[in-house]
Amino acid sequence: MISQRYLALSLLGLSSAFSVAGESLEPVNSISQTTTPDFMEKIKFSGDIRSRYEARDEDTFDASDALTVRGRLGLKLGEFNGFSAFIEGEGTNALVDDFASNPLPAGLQSPGGLTDPYEFGNTFIGDPNNNELNQAYLKYSSNGFTTTVGRQRIIRNTANIIGNVGWRQNEQTFDAAQIAYAKDDFSFSYVYADRVQRIFGVTAPALHPLRDFNGDFHFFDISTKTSTGKLGGYAYIIDMEPSESSPPVPVLSIGDTDTFGVFFEGNNGIYAEFAYQDGTASAGPRGALGDYDAVYGHFKYSTKIGTYAVNAGVEYLGDGFVTPLATVHAYNGFADAFIFNRIGLPFANSNFEGITDFYSGITKAGLPGGLVFKGFLHYYMDDSLDANYGWEADMVLVKKINPSTTAILKAAYFQADDFFNDITQVSMQVDYKF
Repeated sequence: MISQRYLALSLLGLSSAFSVAGESLEPVNSISQTTTPDFMEKIKFSGDIRSRYEARDEDTFDASDALTVRGRLGLKLGEFNGFSAFIEGEGTNALVDDFASNPLPAGLQSPGGLTDPYEFGNTFIGDPNNNELNQAYLKYSSNGFTTTVGRQRIIRNTANIIGNVGWRQNEQTFDAAQIAYAKDDFSFSYVYADRVQRIFGVTAPALHPLRDFNGDFHFFDISTKTSTGKLGGYAYIIDMEPSESSPPVPVLSIGDTDTFGVFFEGNNGIYAEFAYQDGTASAGPRGALGDYDAVYGHFKYSTKIGTYAVNAGVEYLGDGFVTPLATVHAYNGFADAFIFNRIGLPFANSNFEGITDFYSGITKAGLPGGLVFKGFLHYYMDDSLDANYGWEADMVLVKKINPSTTAILKAAYFQADDFFNDITQVSMQVDYKF
């Protein structure tokens, strides 16, 4: 597989970096001197530890409780004449495991086994036990150009279509080759990837349909800064292979999408984005769409009122528009009522016909104890404004304990109308970075 070649190139880059660093130059005169940097100055360790308790209660399911700990350790070598290399491991372990760690209904669970832990009948919390190579890449930078080859984190624009699913413990990364150029007010990037490591990790059973996405993925991005703001465009071509289940289960396929969009981020607080998607829905509730086209729109206005930062907006996904590689938790409420539909999973709610999300938010910093408060309200309708999905209230409290440690309390309540389940979700986490 090409992803194996990416990994081999990354490891070769690490080996080369060690070789370069180990060489020394002969002194040019009687005074001992060298133009090679000290080896230890070119090694940098990084890492983080995140502990989180999460409780989720959803109608028709048993309530779930999860206490998970995620650790990452990274090693960077370089730069040497523009070259650098990075390798990072990631591990997640559940200390309280009363939850279902993948979203598949019982009848669609892989014959190869389950993610761990998995409590049948419980609500889904997507943090299975897992140990994996999270990133391993070789990078070269010169004169505004950057080339990165290997397993890497990729986030595009607001992560609404291409992201890393940073909220979950196991990160989404890409086996990819990327070339980017950024200079002055102009930037451009192109990515080719053939594999996406999903949040369910390599310790998911080999036949698990959500372990990874394979196919041919092309991401084009371009942007420029003007006197009034940032203007950009993108094209994301996702040609996804059917899930590798055995025997093949068509209902587990997501389909292919070609998405073309433009956005404007104004200096006056206005954000506007429009995208068109042409795709094929292969199975499940979306399968009846077959070949389809759909549109996406997002408009938001942000400003400050006294010591408060406020915003209001509307996000629109026409029926059929999907974002299988997005950080979906960042959109349509923290209760994640619509994530399966937004990803395009075939077992998602069959009554979903696009979404119109009217929302507002407020942020207040400088509260007693150094707390930062964030609050959000959402009201959801379908794409034609004929059906009401429900409303949601979200709250976040953030406490910066020290430069390395942050504590976060997050709560969400989704009150459903007709087609969906009521959801209550609460999480408390502590992040430590070094």
